Amino acid sequence: MKARIAILLITLVFPGVAVVGTSLYWFNLDYAALGKAENYVQKLVEENKVTDRQLEYAYHRTFIHRINVFADGTWGLLGGVITALGIHGLVTIKEKP
Repeated sequence: MKARIAILLITLVFPGVAVVGTSLYWFNLDYAALGKAENYVQKLVEENKVTDRQLEYAYHRTFIHRINVFADGTWGLLGGVITALGIHGLVTIKEKP
């Protein structure tokens, strides 16, 4: 019985928690970078002194951060699912009398 618990903890719960933690860390960093990039694009638009090429480059840089934020959120969700599967397995293990 203890071997089953150890297997679930080692293969599902601990890695799932690690993925969630790492993803949340990178999500926060990328979200802050996205906010800075969006503010930079807004500043460029308001200046009216930039070329279309510079504006387009800055705008596409925001898409890179947007994709990173999406990917980090997706990995966090997958880590949560992995953790939930492990916890579900731990809860549903039947004890032998």
